[in-house]
Amino acid sequence: MKKITSKNLGKKLASYGALTVAIAGVSDATGQIQYTDVDPDETLTGTRFMLDLNGDAIVDYEISNDGVLSGATPGTTARIYTSTGNANSVLGMNAGGNYNYPFALSEGSPIDGAEADWIANANYQTLNWQGCAYTNSQWCDGQVDKYAALRVNVDGDQLYGWVRMDIPADASSITIKDYAFNTVAGEGLEAGEGVLGLNDNDFAPLVYFVADSKLNVSTQGNLENITLYSLTGQQVSNKNLSGNDGAVDISSLAAGMYVANITVDGVQRSIKIVKK
Repeated sequence: MKKITSKNLGKKLASYGALTVAIAGVSDATGQIQYTDVDPDETLTGTRFMLDLNGDAIVDYEISNDGVLSGATPGTTARIYTSTGNANSVLGMNAGGNYNYPFALSEGSPIDGAEADWIANANYQTLNWQGCAYTNSQWCDGQVDKYAALRVNVDGDQLYGWVRMDIPADASSITIKDYAFNTVAGEGLEAGEGVLGLNDNDFAPLVYFVADSKLNVSTQGNLENITLYSLTGQQVSNKNLSGNDGAVDISSLAAGMYVANITVDGVQRSIKIVKK
């Protein structure tokens, strides 16, 4: 897929020099849904993928096609581990004890606190075990463009998100396509929400970097507004602008990551920046 995302945009921005920007994805029009396209798609064959859902440099989940800690032959099982023990959870069903099976959700399925079956377990949760030898597995018969619902605990706040994957019937591989989360703690989203489906040509070229405690933005369009949010969704700065260039003073902000919602010619897009 070709989306307006961190991995594509980061390659283009590299030509401008060393930018102190940590790009994590794009958002929907409200600026609340942070989306990341895994481009090219990550296909696991006997390996695993470390997923940092909310971009705080902490691995939240490990998506595994290897045999580590399971005793299975690599390339025969599909599993999810919650990397921070019992703090994070996955939406699914429990069949007793440590037998947990994440749901394979369709696009548009609700992901929020109203769902009762959030499972927090330090052991692996099974997507597909050797062609669904475990009959309660939900990712059977070859699943394409299905979503696992995720809930990350950040200092007691719950962030809801999803990851989209393909898993063949024999669990010989896992293809990870993209993921997203709602930056507002406690607020849910729908499976697939945050995917804009637009290519880079739909937006005016944008360059941005952090220097001298300022977020600097330059574009060929009309720069209208920059709003900054903490990773929990709290608005920390809002500035209206006009013209092709603008800057926001971030000297008063604590060090860390922030979401910058930028409006150019009436179109909003979000980036993630680092305040050092």
